[in-house]
Amino acid sequence: MRRARREVADVAEPKRPDRSLDQLLHVRKQRLGRLERERASARDSWRSSRQALHGFKLRRREAVRQAAEFWQESRARFLQMTITSGQFHLAKERHARMKEEAASLYLRCQEAVRECRMAGARYFEARAEARRAQRQQEKLGIMRDELRALALRAEAG
Repeated sequence: MRRARREVADVAEPKRPDRSLDQLLHVRKQRLGRLERERASARDSWRSSRQALHGFKLRRREAVRQAAEFWQESRARFLQMTITSGQFHLAKERHARMKEEAASLYLRCQEAVRECRMAGARYFEARAEARRAQRQQEKLGIMRDELRALALRAEAG
C-alpha cells in the first residue's frame, strides 16, 4: 500500500528580532565611554592648571613680599646711617631688579589664569557633552524596553 503524500504545512518562520536599536545602543555606549574619558582628561588638565596657577601666585606674593621687606630694611639702614649712599644706590638697583622679577611673575600668573580659564571651559563643555550623551543613552534604553514589552504583548495577545 502506498502512503499518501503529506502536504507541507505552512509554518511561518519566526521573525528575526530587529537588532538595530541594540547596535545603536552599543555604539552610543562606546561613544559615552569616550566622552567620559575626555571629560576626566579635561578635569585633570583643569586641576593641574589650577595648581600651576596657585604655585605662580604663591611665588609672586613671596617675591613682592621679599622686595618690600628688602627695601624697608635698606631704607631703614640708610636712615640710621649704617650704610653709605653708594651701598644705598646698589640696594635701590637690587630692589628695582626684584620688582621686575615680581612683575614678570605677575605676567606669568596672568598667562596661567588664561590657560586655567580655557581648561575650565573645555572641562565644562566636555561634561555637558557627556551628560547629553548619557541622557540619549537613557532615552534609547527606555525606548528599547518599551518596544520589547509591546512585542511581547503582541505575541501573547
